[in-house]
Amino acid sequence: MGALWFAMGALDYVMISYKIPAYMQTMPEDLRYWFDRRPVWFTGVWAISVWSALLGSFLLLLRRRQALRLFVLALVGFIIAALWAYLSEAANMAHMQSTITHIFNGLILFSLVYFIFFCRRYIQTGVLR
Repeated sequence: MGALWFAMGALDYVMISYKIPAYMQTMPEDLRYWFDRRPVWFTGVWAISVWSALLGSFLLLLRRRQALRLFVLALVGFIIAALWAYLSEAANMAHMQSTITHIFNGLILFSLVYFIFFCRRYIQTGVLR
């Protein structure tokens, strides 16, 4: 389930980064404007977070303890990106303050924290090598 969840995040990243027209047209105009003007470092942090979470979920399937480090990296990247998004000009946009955005960000945060605790527990019990 984790691999599928984080794969959706990776797909979202790819669709926005490559500006796939069909995907971008589903977004409100103010959000498209914001994505066009986001700083390069934000895109880098977002990429690290998304791909770390996806790779971490695959390593978890392989029962590798390195998954923990990748989930922690993904969590740090997510927190940096989310804080900047909420505190920047994007915070003034209605879409960034919408209930659905808060729900998805809460789900992402919860899932990363859950997988970190999951990995820690299974490292201690010897399930992850």
